[in-house]
Amino acid sequence: MKVVLDTNIWVSAIIWGGIPDEIIILQQRNLLTIGMSEKLLNELERTFNKKKIQPKLEVLNLTSSSAISLVKESVVLYPIEELFVPELRDPDDNIVLATAIAAKANVIITGDQDLLVLEEYQEIKIMTAKDFLQQHFGNEGN
Repeated sequence: MKVVLDTNIWVSAIIWGGIPDEIIILQQRNLLTIGMSEKLLNELERTFNKKKIQPKLEVLNLTSSSAISLVKESVVLYPIEELFVPELRDPDDNIVLATAIAAKANVIITGDQDLLVLEEYQEIKIMTAKDFLQQHFGNEGN
């Protein structure tokens, strides 16, 4: 199974652990593949560089660069093409959809309501981390 994680899932997994981190653990056990694009990676790096995120990374002895290195170890990079989906409430979410299309992902995992309202795009399911674990691994998370 191939998935794409939205930036909010990566931030949650790295900083807080919990349910989003369980998805990373599944990848480490070779139970799924995580697709990523350079544009989504750049968006994640901008998020890690935000003033409110920096102190949380520092507590974990991480910098933005080291957090991005951790992400790169867990993903397969795919080149993406520009995409515009008029139904999206947030145009920045086009990157997530474009990444999922390029990766031929089965699922986009996100906590972003702007994406979740779509439920599916081009046969790619869009769901929360908790719903993903329940539906695909019979796990409700900790």
